[in-house]
Amino acid sequence: MVDKEKIEDYFYIGIFLIAMLFAVIATFNLYSAINTLIGNFIEYKYKPIFDAFFAISVLAISIYFIKERLIKR
Repeated sequence: MVDKEKIEDYFYIGIFLIAMLFAVIATFNLYSAINTLIGNFIEYKYKPIFDAFFAISVLAISIYFIKERLIKR
């Protein structure tokens, strides 16, 4: 007989993975949109500087959240 609790666990894990996939896709789309926005409002010769600062800030925030999550475990 199939264990009902195990099926529910698999269902919730599947829903969580789908939600995380959508979150990752949305994050990449947001990153691309902000990059395009920088390109539209910043003069072309300064765009690499703003791109670098933006990428570094995203990296720093990501590392912070990963570190916070790993420390809590």
